[in-house]
Formats: sequence, structure tokens, C-alpha cells
Amino acid sequence: MANKRELKKEINFISNELIAECLFNKLYIKNSDPQKIDELLSRIINCQDDFLRRVNTPDGKENPKLVKKYYKSLIQSFDNKIGEILKELGELNK
Repeated sequence: MANKRELKKEINFISNELIAECLFNKLYIKNSDPQKIDELLSRIINCQDDFLRRVNTPDGKENPKLVKKYYKSLIQSFDNKIGEILKELGELNK
């Protein structure tokens, strides 16, 4: 991660791609469950808001090591959350 702006753009891009995939499933796949897709959309949007908020508030602003550790943990947490969402999205397509 080079800076906060790039991290925010990455979070927004991934979230927007997931939202587009959910909307595609809802509109074009006949046997998809609209209620489950709506719940998944809510989770994606809440996840996006949560992580964008967390990008702006790092722990230990004065200590670069703590900041680096914070962002590393944040990125790992975001990756795990996106992995869970992708798994659920994949299950909806079966």
C-alpha cells in the first residue's frame, strides 16, 4: 500500500465489482433468491463503509511501525471478509 487514497480506491473498486455481480445475479439468473442477494448487498455495502472508515483512523499515528501493522491487519481483515462474501456469492449461483 502506497497511501490511503489508493487503499480507498481499491476497497471501492472491489466493493463495486461485488455489487455489480450481485445485481447481475438478481436480474439475469432465474433461479436466484432475491432476498438472499439483497442481504448480501447490504453486507457488501456495510463492509465497504466499515473499511473506508477504518482506513481513516489508524492506531498510533505517531509511531510508523504501529501504523504499518494497523494497515497490514486492515488489509488482511478486508481480504478475509471479501473471501467470505465471494464464497456466499458462489453458493447462490449453484
